[in-house]
Amino acid sequence: MPEQPAGVAAMPGREAMHSPSLWRDAGLRLARNRLAMIGLIVLAFMVVLALLTPWIAPYSYEAQDLELGPVAPAPAHWLGTDIFGRDLLTRILYGSRVSLAVGFLATAVALTIGVLWGACAGYIGGGADAVMMRIVDILYALPFTIFIILLMVVFGQNILLLFFAIGAVEWLTMARIVRGQVLSVRHQEYIEAAVTMGLSRWQIIRRHVIPNVLGPVIVYTTLTIPNVILLESFLSFLGLGVQPPASSWGVLIAYGVETMEEYPWLLFFPAATLSLALFSLNFLGDGLRDALDPRASKD
Repeated sequence: MPEQPAGVAAMPGREAMHSPSLWRDAGLRLARNRLAMIGLIVLAFMVVLALLTPWIAPYSYEAQDLELGPVAPAPAHWLGTDIFGRDLLTRILYGSRVSLAVGFLATAVALTIGVLWGACAGYIGGGADAVMMRIVDILYALPFTIFIILLMVVFGQNILLLFFAIGAVEWLTMARIVRGQVLSVRHQEYIEAAVTMGLSRWQIIRRHVIPNVLGPVIVYTTLTIPNVILLESFLSFLGLGVQPPASSWGVLIAYGVETMEEYPWLLFFPAATLSLALFSLNFLGDGLRDALDPRASKD
């Protein structure tokens, strides 16, 4: 069995995972974790702002005022403007829509592939398990960043392709986590009862196996989203992600690096926004890990 990545606790079996008291206790432990709750509140606030951006943004994200040019933060432009006179607050808000969308949607792609692959490999076992996990090992050896860059170069810099390209290389660890969890539950009594009832393998995987590995899946998902956002920012920094006039946090940071000596606010505010989102997601992920750890209930 592959080693389970650090930070993802082993989860209990069916009886515990389906116990309302377990989830209630986990919710109480999460609520007592101040950093996790702060992270959840900040993240929820960012998501709400991103959804409401078209109605609350003070300017159009592509509106230019060349006569105004770069202006430091002022009452008319709270976070200043860039060399084209575009409002930085507006561009950060619109950038959050792209960065968060990439983070959540690419993670959803990785989640779907990883959970199905790991659940099937772990439950079927035998030669199928060996072949499927060797494929995962081979893919692990590939330089994923270069692979994504090649995809973007060959198929064009399309935002939808970016979602699937990142998601298609972020599912491997999820598959290993799920496979390890499935190996620990596939011989439980409720699985054997489902087999006796004549359910197909797919029905057992869908109805009984996957629901009982949701604990580590939830935890690792919160840890995958910041990795995906960072990867999107890196690609945009290289000019392979979101293209002007659209913006993302990575695009704004790349632009800010070029002008940081003369106009430091163009780097500081986008970088601070990205850092705040990443810290919030990591705090939430750590809080969920502790809350869903069955050993915590014994403390």
